[in-house]
Amino acid sequence: MSQPTPVSPTSPSAKPTRPSFTRWVRSTSEHHLLVVAQAKVARRNGLVPPKPTGVDVFWQKVYAPVFYALPYALRAKVANAMPGSHRQTWHTPPKAKGPAV
Repeated sequence: MSQPTPVSPTSPSAKPTRPSFTRWVRSTSEHHLLVVAQAKVARRNGLVPPKPTGVDVFWQKVYAPVFYALPYALRAKVANAMPGSHRQTWHTPPKAKGPAV
């Protein structure tokens, strides 16, 4: 019996999915915070990082400094309010019943 053929991303039956707005904001902010952190490391080591252009200027020159200026408790509260993978929690382990052995 043959295996089913997976749908290729270029086939007409493959529908491109767009992330929700909050997921887009989260992934975009994570990306630009990483770029800013890499630029800081580059400057610390005597290298000149590339200058941001277009919309990247907002994320790297406005958003990132404001993000780092906020207290951690507020940043955590905002992150927990947004839907995303960070809200997945571990299940509660079952109560132990009797001896382990």
